[in-house]
Amino acid sequence: MDTALVSIGEVAEATGLSPEVIRVWERRYGFPVPVRLPSGHRRYRAEDLRRLRWLSLALARGKRPSQVVPMPLPSLRTLLDTTESAPVAEILEAVRALDGEEIRRRLHEAWQRHGLMPFLCEVVGPLLERVGTLWVDDVLQIEHEHLLTELLEDLLRALRTGFQPKPEVPVVALATLPGERHRLGLLMAALAYAAKGARVEVLGTDLPLATLAAAVRGMGAATLGISVSLAGGGEGARRLLQDLRERIPKGVRLVVGGQGAARMRRLDGIYLTRGLELV
Repeated sequence: MDTALVSIGEVAEATGLSPEVIRVWERRYGFPVPVRLPSGHRRYRAEDLRRLRWLSLALARGKRPSQVVPMPLPSLRTLLDTTESAPVAEILEAVRALDGEEIRRRLHEAWQRHGLMPFLCEVVGPLLERVGTLWVDDVLQIEHEHLLTELLEDLLRALRTGFQPKPEVPVVALATLPGERHRLGLLMAALAYAAKGARVEVLGTDLPLATLAAAVRGMGAATLGISVSLAGGGEGARRLLQDLRERIPKGVRLVVGGQGAARMRRLDGIYLTRGLELV
């Protein structure tokens, strides 16, 4: 057997697409076409995995499966390709070189030049999207992503310390769902809320639902923000959110953001946003 072949579970982990979605696409659109083992299990080629990663990015940008799944990879890449702004291009140049000091300098320059919310929405957001596409194309590796993530987290935390909460503004709790370990979306939301004078409590990543619900009740939070990454979206996250909505008090506003939120169907009592517009 070709050792480059991967299982449907490994594809799901690498793309954030559930095995159910992958099987539906196979039946409905004729892609992907898996290699069938004598046992009947599906295995997927490296080129299938790459195209599925691009499709996952397309869904996160609001594209419909019927529009993008039948597309060949070159057309899909053209559809999703975006022009890098000057600040993003400069930061990416430093990321490619693994130059931590230059990344720090460029990030600080972009923040000072743009101001807080434009920095988050027009620099950090597009930067992370571009890193995602470059990772899919194997231009950037895991070490590039990790270095940038650590430096961004340091900056976002440092900036948040410059804001003092207003006494009359209620508590905002921020967390991720069980199994979700991506923290950057949380820290971006925390900074945006803090800039508006909210008392922000970051509960962290990968929390059990019972823990989240107990914390919300214990601190009297008026809003619970959940960050869902591209890999963490889909029906599994949707079911967890439905469960969470039932566990927390009805008066608590449940806001779900991040790239993974764009792939979810609407849920009663839950505000879905890809960006920071609901902050």
